[in-house]
Amino acid sequence: MTRKASFIAAAAAVLALASTLGAARIVERIIARVNNEIITQRQFDRDRQQLRARLAGDYSGVELEVQVREQSKNLLRDMIDQDLMVQKAKDLDLNVETEVVKQLDEMRKKYNLASLEDFEKEAEKQGISWEDFKDNLRRDLLMREVIGREVGSRIIVSHEDARKYFNEHKQEFASPEGVRLAEILISPDKHNPQEVEQRTKEALAEIKAGQRFLEVAKKYSDDPNASEGGDVGFFKTGTLAPEIEEAIKKLDTGDTSDSVKTKHGPMIVKVLERRKAGIPNFDDVAQQVMNRIYDQKIQSSLRQYLAKLRKESYIYLAPGFVDTGAERPSEAVLANKQ
Repeated sequence: MTRKASFIAAAAAVLALASTLGAARIVERIIARVNNEIITQRQFDRDRQQLRARLAGDYSGVELEVQVREQSKNLLRDMIDQDLMVQKAKDLDLNVETEVVKQLDEMRKKYNLASLEDFEKEAEKQGISWEDFKDNLRRDLLMREVIGREVGSRIIVSHEDARKYFNEHKQEFASPEGVRLAEILISPDKHNPQEVEQRTKEALAEIKAGQRFLEVAKKYSDDPNASEGGDVGFFKTGTLAPEIEEAIKKLDTGDTSDSVKTKHGPMIVKVLERRKAGIPNFDDVAQQVMNRIYDQKIQSSLRQYLAKLRKESYIYLAPGFVDTGAERPSEAVLANKQ
């Protein structure tokens, strides 16, 4: 399988977008109604297969079966959550079509596809319905918009809250010595030697002329993290390739290296952060602390919001199925047994 083809299959799995491929025809049994929308047995089985595929990357054998069984308990809840939020997006008259096109185009650029038509052809070669792919991406974006507007916008994390949390959880922010990097990689697998040399020179020239590193990365880099500005994360001291370690050893935070020869191709590296071993100063991790508090608060607030949407909605479950997001799931179990 080519890199382009494997990307499309992976992207579909990550976003839970892929339609069922080569599956035997299943009678459409309705297992839930969420207002005017239905959830079928086939959709449920598809999502369960995708859950298993994701878990298979971390578990196997008996442990895999245990994880699938445990995490499947909330599968129908999650499907109902999604329908409720997409319906709420329609009520709010939200439109994400511009963002859908933008994200599809970013995927196209990231994997060197010439046009969206080529992207569509590659998807369909994998048996993935292009319309389903776009529709599921659209649903994902609509849900993010609803969460941001209806839940996230109401969460406020003050500097004082963050400092208090940090003082109570200092050890959780302890870090080994190391460095966080961004990179621009020009891959010889995607360009001929002349193109590699030319693109490397152009990228370096733009950086030295004052262009922002993240913009240059998006324009030139063949690294999978290019769309995020080339940020490749944190590396403990001693874990980098020797040529990279040598190239950055005298760089300060914010500095960029010249072109570095690596086994993957020429690379330009920027030092985003240097960390000393131990517990950092609060000011150095304040944003990280605030993000953690926000994430914790939004999980609780989102469940409360979804419980509210359930009260405002008509939800029917077929016998034997349970919505664990319901206010009193035990009553749903009893009702389904009657």
